Amino acid sequence: MEAPTVTALQTLKALVALQEIDVRIRDLEKDRQQIPARMKEIDKLLEEKHHELSEEKNQLAEVELARRMLESDLKAEKEKIKKWEARLNEIKSNRDYQALSREIEAARKANLGIEDEILRKMQDIEDLKTSVSQKEEDLNESEKSLLEERTELKKKLDSLNADIAKEESTRAESLGQIDRRWLAQYDSIRKRRDGVAVVPVLDEHCQGCYMGIPPQQYNTVLRGEQIVTCPFCHRILYYAKSLEEMSEDKA
Repeated sequence: MEAPTVTALQTLKALVALQEIDVRIRDLEKDRQQIPARMKEIDKLLEEKHHELSEEKNQLAEVELARRMLESDLKAEKEKIKKWEARLNEIKSNRDYQALSREIEAARKANLGIEDEILRKMQDIEDLKTSVSQKEEDLNESEKSLLEERTELKKKLDSLNADIAKEESTRAESLGQIDRRWLAQYDSIRKRRDGVAVVPVLDEHCQGCYMGIPPQQYNTVLRGEQIVTCPFCHRILYYAKSLEEMSEDKA
């Protein structure tokens, strides 16, 4: 038993349906491609915020260490001054007494400088603690917001993957309805024309490139007796009303 002959209109209808599937897949793919980039951006933002907080905590630790070292130096200097002061009562020579007194006075002045530096360090520590606290608060808020967004993106990605898989399954089923020759031409045009290989005609114009179609070719498209391509953009042409009437006849 011979296979039933497939008319030009039937082929056109199948090609239009295939293109609708391919356009949906293309749009879904565009949406899907944006998600990994945004997820990477979120990861980078969080990493940067963690790094900034870590750097400031390290800076705080360094300033606190410097303050402790200054306090240790100050304590040691004060102990030294006490010892020198105790020796003053034991010195018999006025010259030695005056020399040690000058040493004690110089040490006291140096200690005043250390005390001033300690006060500056203490102010730096308070400022850094305030900044660290603010950064921790900002990080917590950002983490909550960005991780929620990341979760939603993951859900959207899973949904898009499922939709694409469904469309691709439908596409695979539809391929059997189209002659290989037209499939090859359709795919070739689609790759060159941003995914649009089949377009309708309207008022003697191709709706792909909007160029006027020669009257004889236009009438051939209207009759739907054979498949015609646009002489300018080379897309496959169809008359929408003919396909609609074909569907009504089948119904």
